[in-house]
Amino acid sequence: MSAADTDASKSNQEKPRTPDELLAEALKGKSEDFKQRVVDFAFRSGLSKDDPLFLVLVATGQLEVMLEDAPQTLQLLFETWNQDLAKNLETVEQVAVQRQKVAINRAAQALIHESLVREGRNIINSIYPAAIVFFLIFGSGFIGGVTIPPWIVGVLGKGYTLVKSNNLTWDELNAMKWAMSSEGRFAKNLINWNRDYLDNKECIKDAQKLGVTLSQYNRKARSGFCTIWVVPAGKRNFIP
Repeated sequence: MSAADTDASKSNQEKPRTPDELLAEALKGKSEDFKQRVVDFAFRSGLSKDDPLFLVLVATGQLEVMLEDAPQTLQLLFETWNQDLAKNLETVEQVAVQRQKVAINRAAQALIHESLVREGRNIINSIYPAAIVFFLIFGSGFIGGVTIPPWIVGVLGKGYTLVKSNNLTWDELNAMKWAMSSEGRFAKNLINWNRDYLDNKECIKDAQKLGVTLSQYNRKARSGFCTIWVVPAGKRNFIP
């Protein structure tokens, strides 16, 4: 082989690869449908084929994960939020019920102790009727607090007793206040109004059928979002 042929061979080997060649190498073995989705993603995102970040995502398979998992993002958000809300409400209710039991016990002990000090041990026999009435009143209040919790309204209205408020943590109080706020009730209604719609993922299909496009930071998205109900069933208008 001559020196000229050797120089030409080295020149061909050192010639930099074009963006199309790099992209083709990264997508080697992928289906035509996936290749087209990658090109569409680059176009919508404003990325160039020779963008290093874009080529790294393609080569490592991260872009494929992003394209496959995007429609699940909103569903996962709703489910996680709903679980956190239910857990916070359950924690607040358990703590409040326990505090109420402690308050009843302390009140009963204080009443008995005060009677013993003032009147002596013989006065205990005369306290029984009052103690029965006392426990009946507090028992009915306890049952009412479990079925229709008045302590929630008391906290929001600044009328809750200092004993119970001081025994709740800030996180529990904030969770309870938010759950009973207009924002919290509306968020809970959104979950209830759209529960089946989100579970079967029909909202994603409907959004795709409508051809809706959302924009965020000047970037348009055609998937990863839902159409949901924002009013109760009785206020919805349907096409005849």
